[in-house]
Amino acid sequence: SREGEEAMNNIAHVLAVLLVAVLLGTAVFDLLRHPKALAVTEHLQIPATAVPVLGAVKVLLGVGLIVGFASTRASELTGICLCGYFAVATLTHVRVKDAVRATAPAFVLLVLSGLYLLTTVAS
Repeated sequence: SREGEEAMNNIAHVLAVLLVAVLLGTAVFDLLRHPKALAVTEHLQIPATAVPVLGAVKVLLGVGLIVGFASTRASELTGICLCGYFAVATLTHVRVKDAVRATAPAFVLLVLSGLYLLTTVAS
């Protein structure tokens, strides 16, 4: 129904705004090679040289979400990429046997990314 599609579209927009804020906020730390970002990636056994690359990927994902407001294809593709990114992030925490508390943010963002993808496809 038209009302259902509109509701899904509104939910997708709210999720997109939330994800953009998280992605761009954390990308700044990565791009500036903030000591906290370097410490986290070292703990996760990710080379320090990858930190700015991860920041750039986050910026691209954020841009994809913004473009997705005007393009259904862009929102769907970005949703798929977000799910992949946060699935890998979650698995990376699991690989180093992080506590649930340390793994939860990546997992929550994976769930939000999945919901974003589902709501973009449904709208």
